[in-house]
Formats: sequence, structure tokens, C-alpha cells
Amino acid sequence: MYLPALPEYILKSSHNLEESVVPRSRIITLSILLISILAIPAAFAEDALIVTLGAFHLAHTTQSVAGIPTYFSAGTNNDYNIAWEQRHYNGIAYGAQYTIFNSHARQASHAGSITTRLFMATLKRYIHPWPYTYPFIGASVGLADVNHNEVTGRAGVGPAFAVDGGVEFELAHMVGLYTEIRALYAQGGDIYGTNTNVSGVGVYGGLSFLF
Repeated sequence: MYLPALPEYILKSSHNLEESVVPRSRIITLSILLISILAIPAAFAEDALIVTLGAFHLAHTTQSVAGIPTYFSAGTNNDYNIAWEQRHYNGIAYGAQYTIFNSHARQASHAGSITTRLFMATLKRYIHPWPYTYPFIGASVGLADVNHNEVTGRAGVGPAFAVDGGVEFELAHMVGLYTEIRALYAQGGDIYGTNTNVSGVGVYGGLSFLF
């Protein structure tokens, strides 16, 4: 039986419809692929909470603070760190760290102390050369907040930079012994407030918890 040919405008509409469907399917495919790629780092990563105590040695024990000669104790006390890291299976870890320590200060007329708080973003590289042993090196950048207690001077905020290295020992499943040595440059007051240099070197030890 003879079938009449379809009008040309119907054929063109059908052809355009097919062309419009293909790009949409490609967009959906590319979207799924992009989401999968972005999800890979989270799927192959774990979080770590690190809590350590330490001893920090100030590099500059004699300074002029607010124009007054000030003498600081080289050693610090009440030195605590708490850090969070996201660790990837390629050995790269990034996170944030909070540190606080106190140092005795003495001026001609009276004595007091300074309290330093560090707010740092961290980047580390872990390796696994032996069982249960994870050496690492790292660097961090952030801010130093230095407060003067009963000595002349006011709070000062400035830049802070650090490099560190150490070893983490796996004690049990999801728990580790964390050791670290850190070299710090921190100049409170460079952004605003009283200038006080709290640079130095510290050693730390504590526990790490993976989850």
C-alpha cells in the first residue's frame, strides 16, 4: 500500500528533537563524572584529632616592648596544642591548629607574663617506611595573638609561620603516639598592637585519634 510522505517540516522537527536530546544526555553523564571525581578525595581520606603538650624555647628573651626593656623567660609553660587534619592516602594532610603558651616577663618596675595564641592552617606530608611508623614534615601559616598580663603593652596581632617534623607511632587501631618538633616565626603586633617577638623552637608529644 502506498503511504504518503511526511511533510518536510515534521521531518525537520523530529531531527531537531534528536539533536537536542543528545547534548542533554551528555550533560548528565559529565555531571555524574564530575561529582564522582570530586567525591574521590573524601572517599580516600580520614580525619585526625591531635592533642599534644609541649615545651617551647623563646629565641628573643630581651626585647623593647612599648619602648620599655623587657626580659622574658626562655622557657614557656602551659603549652598546649590541638589540631585537626584530613589525611589522604597519598600521604598529604591539611588542617588547622590552635596553640597556646605563656612566658614570664619582667620590666624594671614590675613583673608579669605574656600569653601567646596561634591560629594556623597546616599542610603535612606523611610517609610509611616501617610498620606502625609514620614520619612527617610540614609547614603552617596563620596569626599570632600576644597578650600582656601585668606588664606594659597591649595585645598585638601579627603573622605566624612554622615548619615542623616528627613521627607518629601507631599504638592501637585509630590511636597513635604523636611527637613533633617545630620552628616558629611569630611577630605579634605587626598587624596591630604592641610588637612582641615570640619566635622560637618547641618540642611536643601527645596522642592522635583517627576517625
